[in-house]
Amino acid sequence: MPKITSNNINGILIKYGVKIALSTIFCIMMLNAVSSFFIMKFDINLSVLPYIGIAVCIISSIFIPFISLSGFKNNYLVLSMLSVIPLMIYCTINFCIYKTSAVFIIIKIAGIIVSAFAVSLIKSSKK
Repeated sequence: MPKITSNNINGILIKYGVKIALSTIFCIMMLNAVSSFFIMKFDINLSVLPYIGIAVCIISSIFIPFISLSGFKNNYLVLSMLSVIPLMIYCTINFCIYKTSAVFIIIKIAGIIVSAFAVSLIKSSKK
């Protein structure tokens, strides 16, 4: 990716925002579809749904920064944390609507932050 100048900053930010939005939507939809397929196929008890939701959020928080950080050469930590904000908002809205236990939202948010931090470390080590 070329050096960021003030002339092309808007285009880069728009591309970054679109990558974040599309990767968040795609990851959530695909992982929910896969998990619901396995739940229906193997007739899994519905009491494990909160744990599957945690797994979906953490796996999504791994894929989203990898997708959205492609093309950037620096500031991985900041960009990685910014890329998972829509996922955290989604988890918070999901918590407010379905009234699950507060422990699950804390685990989800903490897992999302830790996963985004780990992805930023991985991306910076590949430099």
